[in-house]
Amino acid sequence: MSPMISDGNVGLKGTHIFAKYTEQINPKNQGNPFIEALPNRVDISTFIDALYSAPPMDSKYNNLCIEDRLELVQQIRPDFWLPLPSHYDKYRNLYTMIKMGYQSRNPMHAMYNRQFAVGWDEIFKSGIDENGANLAGNVQTAQSLVEIAINGYGKTQIYERMLTKLFPQVIHHSEYQGRALTQTQLVWLKVECPYNKSVGTFCKSFYAEVDKLLGTNFYERYAEKPGTIDKLVIRLIKTVAQVNLGVLVIDEIQKIQKAYSGGEEDMIDFITQLVNTLGVPVILIGSYKALYLFKDSLANTRKCLPNGYAENISGYMLEDSWEWNHFIENLWDLQYTKTYTEVTPEIKKAMHFYSMGIPDIAVKLFIHIQSLTIVNGGDERIRVSYIREVAERSLNLVQPIFNRIRSGDPTAYKELDDIKPDWVPLNGYIKEASHRITVHGSLAEEHARVLQEKRKEEILAKLTEFALQLVQSSTDAEVLANKVYDASSGMGDITLMFGQIARLVVDNADYTQVVTKSNIIKSTEELPKKKVVRKVKPELKHDDIRYVVQVGHRKGLTTEEALEEKGYIRGVDELLDIIS
Repeated sequence: MSPMISDGNVGLKGTHIFAKYTEQINPKNQGNPFIEALPNRVDISTFIDALYSAPPMDSKYNNLCIEDRLELVQQIRPDFWLPLPSHYDKYRNLYTMIKMGYQSRNPMHAMYNRQFAVGWDEIFKSGIDENGANLAGNVQTAQSLVEIAINGYGKTQIYERMLTKLFPQVIHHSEYQGRALTQTQLVWLKVECPYNKSVGTFCKSFYAEVDKLLGTNFYERYAEKPGTIDKLVIRLIKTVAQVNLGVLVIDEIQKIQKAYSGGEEDMIDFITQLVNTLGVPVILIGSYKALYLFKDSLANTRKCLPNGYAENISGYMLEDSWEWNHFIENLWDLQYTKTYTEVTPEIKKAMHFYSMGIPDIAVKLFIHIQSLTIVNGGDERIRVSYIREVAERSLNLVQPIFNRIRSGDPTAYKELDDIKPDWVPLNGYIKEASHRITVHGSLAEEHARVLQEKRKEEILAKLTEFALQLVQSSTDAEVLANKVYDASSGMGDITLMFGQIARLVVDNADYTQVVTKSNIIKSTEELPKKKVVRKVKPELKHDDIRYVVQVGHRKGLTTEEALEEKGYIRGVDELLDIIS
């Protein structure tokens, strides 16, 4: 990474660096100084090394006095952080979002300056055309992401760690390929929503953060000016354009309240306009309470959602999951007791029961348990009875909530939306949403049926689309798709399912034998019966799929291989987006 100018430590502030450019492999990223100045992508081992942290550990600490060891125990919560494989997936998404967002904002292209000449006011008023181009003719490439998770899951910390440890915050440009380039590139900015306030108040926080980082005066120029949502967006767009923002992270999104923001649709509209007009990726982070922003207004705003919009919804870690076992085993190593206590299945079970698999609660519980063990003295072995005692005493406020969750009482969910979202609305939301939703942890288990149904609908749509290339009737295509899907309960490889549809059509030249009789002969039932005359099959054309398969069979190829050879079936790697 390039030489560092300064390393701020007030609030969430990252590093300032001078630009150092790296040649890009992707042609869409080549010749773009904003992209070439970004650090290279790191592999998963480097990612884990960079983000992992733990309190100081040394065998000599276990023999210190009680007070010193209690102090070390308290250090576990701020210092312990364990990256998981799912965190690396988030890093992949974040890195790609930043690069793609800059693809449509290249300061070396005339389009970049044309937008400033046209004026962001006019660009905003004109919106985008059917091709996604704004008034200046620029097509934005930004994506957006919503990260919703249970309180205590660590959703904010993972993004803070990725941003501060793997990306510079500000890059200063002076010259690029022999041409002067006096630009300041604000790679990322994280802004927390002010509690119970409006979109306007959020904008003020945005200006204040930018001014603190860059020494600008945007707050003085824009913050106190009144205006509608549209005017607020225009002002913010001007600021974002001037600082060349790479990604905007909005935390605690649930704090934007309906009563103050003019309705939940305003916030969705605000974010959508920001992404579509300027092309800045936006990541929204919030608890389950933030779902109101999406589940009620999505139906009206879905058509306006930016391309690449995705959503992650996470629950607590399941007891038998790899993530929970990995987490608790690493946490358990941080013992300052005189005697080390091995983690047992009984301990894991008790820890999960009393923490509900929520990382932050588990860490607090472990701190209290270890402190109790040290204070009690003796051999200082951690016992399952200590876990129960601490949970019922030190964490007594959350245990009644956990008990209500375990009881499955649906009436309690609305009161506990920080812990668990209302099941029925979320179930419907997952099923109806057209964008990509990924559900993790306990929520994935509870909503497995609807997730499977959503996947079924997506696969059936692709199978039907393929079948329509082979048959004339949409009804026949749907029946073929359902027949092939049901044969494997939807668990088959989709490429093979394409081949199975083709085989059904080829093996039954009169493919109507495959579909439901009531749909096929309904129109002929009332006609007088005629003597059946065997039809002479017409000669097949060389581009006829039946001919392709027949020739393939003569060559010893399977149906799938024959179709793939002629390009009738796409490769698996091209279809990953269908089943992801």
